[in-house]
Amino acid sequence: MAQNKSVTIDTLLSRLNQKNLFNGAIVVGQRDSILLSKGYGYANFSNATPFTSDMPADGGSIAETLTATAILLLAGQQKLSLLDSVQQYIPEYPYANTQIWNLLTHSTGGLPDYSYYFEKIPASYVLNVKTILSVLNEQKPALQYKPYTNFSYDSPGFDIAATIVERVTGESYQTFLSTNFFVPLKMNQSFIRPPLLNQWPGERIKGYSYENDALELADISDREGFYGGSNIWFSAQDLYRWGKSFYHQPILDESLINIITSWVSIQGKLSQLRLGGWYQGRNEHAYYYWGSVAGFYSFVYWDAAQQFTIAFVSNTNIPQWVRPQLTSDLIDIMEGRKEQPIVEPQSEKAQMQSITGKYTVDKVGPVEIFLKDNSPYLRLQNEMEYRILPVDDKTFYAPGLDPWISFHKMQGFHFQSLLWHTSHSQSVGKRVSEEVK
Repeated sequence: MAQNKSVTIDTLLSRLNQKNLFNGAIVVGQRDSILLSKGYGYANFSNATPFTSDMPADGGSIAETLTATAILLLAGQQKLSLLDSVQQYIPEYPYANTQIWNLLTHSTGGLPDYSYYFEKIPASYVLNVKTILSVLNEQKPALQYKPYTNFSYDSPGFDIAATIVERVTGESYQTFLSTNFFVPLKMNQSFIRPPLLNQWPGERIKGYSYENDALELADISDREGFYGGSNIWFSAQDLYRWGKSFYHQPILDESLINIITSWVSIQGKLSQLRLGGWYQGRNEHAYYYWGSVAGFYSFVYWDAAQQFTIAFVSNTNIPQWVRPQLTSDLIDIMEGRKEQPIVEPQSEKAQMQSITGKYTVDKVGPVEIFLKDNSPYLRLQNEMEYRILPVDDKTFYAPGLDPWISFHKMQGFHFQSLLWHTSHSQSVGKRVSEEVK
């Protein structure tokens, strides 16, 4: 059975690689055995360097799971409290009434994203937490919400959290991660990237994308000196070890793992992200997270009940419609199910006005899509609202909720149905007819 799983996954990824839909490396294992550890395609196309499972790539937002765990580890050691004010550790943080808990739960009110800060600093400056704080104090941008009142996906909040770790421990964040996670788990290829690309030691994996089957460079940006919410590199092997550590030979206490996987309530409404930064998978014992930046896409899924972990990294900007179907297929295979064909949905180009309205989505329930300040938002019944982002000309994505949403069957000025894809499931939604008053 284990051999069948490895052959099936290998066949799936080989086929996708031949179609330019996957280029990277994967490690999957069950219990204490690795079933497949293999690279597909090239880490660097310019010199045909083969991709292997021990080559580090940009993990994107997967860094948040380590930062949340770092804060919770220090809280368990009573070196800080989640209810402490951020200003207690970072007096220059300009927003009062913000607690460390808000940083971990994306409930700060919504700090501006990185492009905002880059626009405010000279082109020669490195963007780090110091410059982020300086810009926030100078510009004083308004938050989207009052702290504690709603979810708003907030990677810079995790950079602030990483700085708190440094100020509490008196050591660099790289040293803290190495001492507490990387060395104990033998994550030998994991590290915080250098701020400047010309400081990179040796050759690195570059990011690419396929545009009409033509390969183009889609690499990471220079001058990125922030970390905590991103900019930590992992190999597929290391991501596998990180996921596996939560159920097999853990380096963290069981009580701490229970806290990491505990539910979060914001203003009495459940967040879909657990306190340690993980989404729940197919069952109550399975968790996952993924990261995407430039041409890189990485994913880690672990199931403590069925004792398996899936981890992969890629560097050719996997198309948005492929991503949830690929991860869902990998989970199917590891659960002993037959994988489904990966096919592009029959969706249509979507404009913001045409997607608004109320829908009923299988296995999800009532969903409302609406515009606020000319930006699209989504609300589940009696739950929080989530900003949804266009990720290609046919697809929207909701960070913090994890659906890729595409639309079809235009009637009049509005779509009548939608396809709701998460990293492990698929549902169909139908527009709810509104009574004419």
